[in-house]
Order: sequence, then C-alpha cells, then structure tokens
Amino acid sequence: MKQMHIILIFCLLSICLGQGEDRIFSRSPYLQLATDSSIQIVWRTEAKINPIIRYGKSLEDLNEQIGSESILERRTAEESEESANDSLSLFDAPKGTRQFEAKVSDLDSNSTYYYSVFDGEQRLTPKDPSYHFKTHPKPGTNSPVYFWVVGDSGTGGENQARVHTAMRKYNQIKNLKLDLYIHVGDMAYNSGTDGEFSERFFKMYEPTLRNTVCWAAMGNHEGRTSKGENGIGPYYDAYICPKAAEAGGLPSGKEAYYSFDYGKVHFIVLDSHDLDRRPSGAMAQWLKADLEKTKSEWLIAYFHHPPYTKGSHDSDKEQQLIEMREHIMPILESGGVDVVFTGHSHIYERSMLINGAYSTPTVSEGVILDDGDGNPSGDGPYLKSAGLVPHNGTVQVVAGHGGTKVSRKGTMPIMRSIFVENGSVLVSISDNVLTGTMLNLDGLIRDTFAIKKEGTVNHSPIENPWNPVTGQKPVKKKSISGGEKVPPVAKMIIGKNSQWAYFIDAESPPENWNTLAFNHSSWKKGESGFGFGDNDDRTVLSNMKNKYTTLYLRRSFALPEGIDYKKIGLAVSYDDAFIAYLNGKEILRVGIESGNGKRARNISSHEANNTFEYFPFDENAIKALEGGVNMLAIEGHNHEKESSDFTMHPTLILKK
Repeated sequence: MKQMHIILIFCLLSICLGQGEDRIFSRSPYLQLATDSSIQIVWRTEAKINPIIRYGKSLEDLNEQIGSESILERRTAEESEESANDSLSLFDAPKGTRQFEAKVSDLDSNSTYYYSVFDGEQRLTPKDPSYHFKTHPKPGTNSPVYFWVVGDSGTGGENQARVHTAMRKYNQIKNLKLDLYIHVGDMAYNSGTDGEFSERFFKMYEPTLRNTVCWAAMGNHEGRTSKGENGIGPYYDAYICPKAAEAGGLPSGKEAYYSFDYGKVHFIVLDSHDLDRRPSGAMAQWLKADLEKTKSEWLIAYFHHPPYTKGSHDSDKEQQLIEMREHIMPILESGGVDVVFTGHSHIYERSMLINGAYSTPTVSEGVILDDGDGNPSGDGPYLKSAGLVPHNGTVQVVAGHGGTKVSRKGTMPIMRSIFVENGSVLVSISDNVLTGTMLNLDGLIRDTFAIKKEGTVNHSPIENPWNPVTGQKPVKKKSISGGEKVPPVAKMIIGKNSQWAYFIDAESPPENWNTLAFNHSSWKKGESGFGFGDNDDRTVLSNMKNKYTTLYLRRSFALPEGIDYKKIGLAVSYDDAFIAYLNGKEILRVGIESGNGKRARNISSHEANNTFEYFPFDENAIKALEGGVNMLAIEGHNHEKESSDFTMHPTLILKK
C-alpha cells in the first residue's frame, strides 16, 4: 500500500509539473535559421517575462547570455504598435500571446551548444542536455549531414505521433542525431491556423524541435491562411526563413522561397502553392541565378506539389503539379539537382534515376537513366558524376505520408518504390554517397536507395525501362506485318462474338489497364468484333471516326486442364494494327513500330477483308500465362482519325 501511495504521489507531481510548464510556455522553445555562426531560438508565453537566453558549450556552464534588449518580442496586431498587415504582428495568435525570437550570434562553426530560457533569474527550461543546438559547418567543408524529411503530417493524430516516435527510436538504436528537419508542407491541418500550428505541429514534435531546426516549405493547407507574396500568416509567424541569404545561397527577398548551405550540400526550398511557377516568374528567375552561384557538391530541392505522383493526387491532371514538372524541373535538372522531395500526395513514391520527364502525361520511355532499385544491397546505388553536372540524373521522392490518411490512384511509370502507408524519410550524405531510407510508422525500413558520385558518368536513356506495374523489365517485341493462315481449331478459348470490356476516349486508360488486378467495371461491354465502316461489326463504334484512333479491350479467360500451351494462339481480324497483352505483359505487336496508347508511332495500314490471321504464342507469351484466371488485353489502332473503317475482332484458339 505504501508503494502505491508513492506511485500515486509521483504521478500527481508529474501532472502538476507538466501543467506548470504548460502555463509557462504556450509554445515551447524551438530552433530556427541556423548558420555556421548563429541560430534563432523562438518561444511563446502568455505572461509577461524578462526574456533571457543563457548558453554555452557545457551544460554545467552556460557562460554566455542574450539579454531582453536583444530579443525580439512580437504581439498580436491589436496589442502591438504594428498594423495587422505588418510582418512583425502575429496574424491570428490568441490575445495575450508574446512570441520571443532570440538570435544567438558569434558562434563557432560545426559546434554544439546547450541553452536555457530564463525569466530574469528564474530558469524556465529544465537542465537537460536535449536543450541544445549545433551550428552548421562552414559552406564548402566536407562534413556529413543527416536529416529527416516529413510531409502532410499535421493531423495531430495517432499516426503522426507514431511516425515521429519511430524516427526517434530508430535514431536512438542506431546512435544517430539529426542535423536538419525538412518539412515539405501541410504540417498544420486543416487551414494552417495559429492554433493548429500549436497543437498539431509544435506540440507534436516538441522533443525534436527543441534541438533541431525545421526548414519548411509551405503547403496548400497552410496557404489557406498564409500568403507567399507578402509573407504574412501563421506559417510565417512560425518560421524564420533566410530571405537575405543568411545561411548561404542567393538572397530571394522572400521567406516563401530560399536556399541554404550545409557543408557541401546546397538546399533549395520553393513555394509551389501560390506564387508564379512560370519560367519568367520571379521565383524561377531567382532559382536560375541561385543555381548559377552555388559551388556545392550536392543539390537537394524540395517543395509541396509533386511533379510526379499517382497517390491521392494525379500529377498528369492537376495544374500546380503539371507546372512544377513542365516549368521548374527543367531548371533544377539543368542545375544538376540530385534529389527532389515533395508531399501533397498522401503516399510514398520514389523514382528511378530520371532526366527530362517533362511531358504530360508522364511516360517512362526516354527519361530513365538507371532503372535499377538503387539499393546498395540490391542492384547497387545510382551512379552520377562528381559535382553538379546538368541532366546527370535525379531521384524524385514523394513523402506525403507523414501522418494523414494515405491512398493511391494508380502507378506513375517512373517510380521504382511505392508504399501506401504512413512513414518518413531519413537521409544521410557522407563524402560522395547519399543514402535515403523510408521508415514506416512501425519503425520498419520499407525502402532504401543511394546515389554515388565519382568521376565522370555518362548516361543514355533506357529504351525499355523497368515497369512498376508488372515489376519487371519489359521484353521488347518487334512489330510484325501480319500473321499466318488460321489452322484447324480444336477448341475456341475465346470465341467469335464474345463479350469484352472496352474503352474508347481521347485520354488513355490508367497504366495498369491491361493487368488482371485492374477494375474495368466502369468500361462499356460489347460483343466482338468492334469497329465501323465495313458492315461486319457486332459492336459499332459510330463515334470513333474523326475523333479517336485507339480502342482498348479486356477479357478474362481460364485455360482447359492438360492442354499443350504451344498450341495456343490468337486469331484476329484487324484493321489497322494492334498490340496484345497477357496479364499486363506485351506478347504481340502487329503493325506498330514503337510506343503504345497515345504514344504509338508509325502505325501501318491494313485491311481486315473479313478474314482472320493466326499468331501462335511464342515462349514469352507462354511464360506470361498464369494458373487459373488470365487477362487478355488488346490495344487496337487505326492508321488515322480520318480512316473510313476500323475492325478489331480477337479470338483465342487451341489448334488441333
């Protein structure tokens, strides 16, 4: 019983102490804008205090001091002499809020200091080694860096907390310490208000923020209450960003976009939400000038809206995402960018090594420089030339899985790793190797990639890169001009006039349309053959002429037991050309030189003449067969929109 009383008293004391500390700080101390010789310490109280920062290289001897006369105090507009539109006034903080911003200067580079916040002589933060900061190394020095990347986290919910805890436990086990914390936006749902920042960002990450600077990019949810053009709102109250090149790079004049250096690494932060994204805009012009100025060995860029994603958002259909791909990515790749981190799309997606993927929709053909997994324990790291070499390859990482609900619309063809689960990314750069690790909310490593820079590496685009839908490198099929005479038939596996699901539209179907897993319930149903103009079609495509050139067909089938696979083949009546897929793998190409869908090129003209031609399954087609249910998909092409007729009538036969 005595032991129970002791435990109860301890718990009550802990609660009382916790409540007392909460009453002192309405936002606990956190770090901002570190350089090689300075840092900012920020905190909030509701009570009036005499703010003092004491700091030193020993926790036992905080022998330096910043007095209240050197600490900026910010109040709400109605409580200060500043106007509501002045950047010094707090935008929508609770009445009575006092925000203190203390710049600690004249520090040694790459050095650790301990600090404490005082009210006069009263110590407000505990004597605890977790209250420390580390200055940056001098720009250009060969110092390793280890940083945390988070996006779309600010729900205040359990998954956000688990992602944070997983990172802290992983670092504790591995004896690793963060140098930087990068947030790619949407850190305070739903509208980035002052209260949402306090509860869903600062309170959630407090143990990390007290000793690690968060370098942020604004998301669309923060953009509901903060504006990049004037730098006013709760987002800009929360962060102190280097608009005057205080931490390296080129002055931007705005906290909305900026750059900073850490040793040999140059970081670029952009506002993809509410500023002009065109090449002629102020942000893009600054970006070009900043890239020309940097002499770093590594280049990391981050912003909110991803140029490439099929998660909860689609970069082929949304304007902000399209513009970042078409306008900003060419600039970044011309500057030799190594990795681009983004969020917005609630998923984890990580690309192969790419260059020049600016078209809409995004394709993998001609833009993949290395289609390996990038894992040092797998296919090996992606290789690049030493230094910053234009168009030498970029890895795209969508890290919008920091805490909010995750989802997926489809598959982006340039991606190598995709996970629909919450987590974050840990990145280390040491000497000539960058390593990225996706850690999920359970603390499990789900993806690892690396980039190694050495000497001169010349890349050529891979003609048929690894396919994230099939998980395989496609086998390139040579186009043939026609088939054989149909042999005697033992059995019709898919007969004439069978029902197929079909799709015809100006847009291409999703990338995985030809796989068994794809749901075609929204497609139309019709009996073969399909076409118009020659009076031999069961399903007449009357709206195809002068509008569309491509028809997509799908039908599942099961093979009879005990058959000889070498006797299976397609018998097709067609006008003009087609590509056949089996369970997502291309098995036959007739009259089409290259590409598929809207990207098909050099399509031959061919008349059906109400006859069928036979195409026996080759070794690759037989390998594509699955036990049980299979999916046959046909992509039929007309030579031109103005063609007078079109026919696609596929069957699958077993010859005698």
